[in-house]
Amino acid sequence: MFLVVLLVTCAGLGVGVVALSDRVPAEGGVPAPAAVPVTDGPVAVLRGWDRRRAAAWAAGDVRRLRSLYVSGSTAADRDAARLRRWVDRRMRVRRMSTQLLRAEVIEEGRGRLVLDVTDRVARAVTTDGTRLPSDGPDTWRITMRRTRGEWRVAAVRP
Repeated sequence: MFLVVLLVTCAGLGVGVVALSDRVPAEGGVPAPAAVPVTDGPVAVLRGWDRRRAAAWAAGDVRRLRSLYVSGSTAADRDAARLRRWVDRRMRVRRMSTQLLRAEVIEEGRGRLVLDVTDRVARAVTTDGTRLPSDGPDTWRITMRRTRGEWRVAAVRP
């Protein structure tokens, strides 16, 4: 759901980035629906992962970004390729706010989480100060695995 070029990134991954807000005014000043509250458990795992991903994007660090995914993940390949294109153009997304609208735990087991998530990019700003447009809600099935003590994304599907 990365807007413009960034719109494609998030859309390809379905996972939000950076400061997850509870309520962000939509374009035109109309408030967006309240987001899922911060909790312990699977939603907190996803939000922590989102923050680490946002930091990798802001730093332009492809290696750090790839480390957030299980080895061989197609989602990692797509995300890393998009970040490389931004880095090659000497651009960064310095701030992005993703609004988590709904999260349902489909499976929670030893070392595996499957969540159905609806989110949207509420706002994003590049290093040159360009504000990217907000996008609409998208729904994803995200599979995460605990590997070497850390939660990593294994798959993202619409």
